[in-house]
Amino acid sequence: MRYYEKIVCFTGHRPNKFSFRYNENNIDCIKLKSLIIKEIEKLYSLGYKTFLTGCTMGVDIWCAEIVLDLKQKYNDIELYCIIPFENQAEKWKNEHKLRYNNILKNCNQKILLQKYFTSDCYIKRNKFLVEKSNVIIGVYDEKYALSGTKNILDYALNMNKKIIIIRP
Repeated sequence: MRYYEKIVCFTGHRPNKFSFRYNENNIDCIKLKSLIIKEIEKLYSLGYKTFLTGCTMGVDIWCAEIVLDLKQKYNDIELYCIIPFENQAEKWKNEHKLRYNNILKNCNQKILLQKYFTSDCYIKRNKFLVEKSNVIIGVYDEKYALSGTKNILDYALNMNKKIIIIRP
């Protein structure tokens, strides 16, 4: 990753926080993904070509898949997977593991932050994402004020990062 570039990272809730939960065929999920695509394409048109994902279920996975799809249209767009610990997806259902592994297989680079799980590994990942990015796209619902998403957005705000909020 070339750190002098314009870099965007994603944050957002897990699927269970949305009204549609894991049903990505739901019209609300389709609309949400459409908003994400528009923001990514807008940023791309402004010169942002490097995107970071924290590689967890929900918004991180959706955004990663969107960036990978956009690689068909924009061959210079890059996706970096910031993995908090080696076996992050070990306990996930097979369908989620398949998506995760497909993203890892097709991204530009995987950055493993540590080998094993620790109680602070997600915090370290979140800080890495914010510190390396110029812009944060956050899919955030205020009713989840006590969440990792809120923590990332607060950290980004404290670091004077540009934040784009998408409300589900």
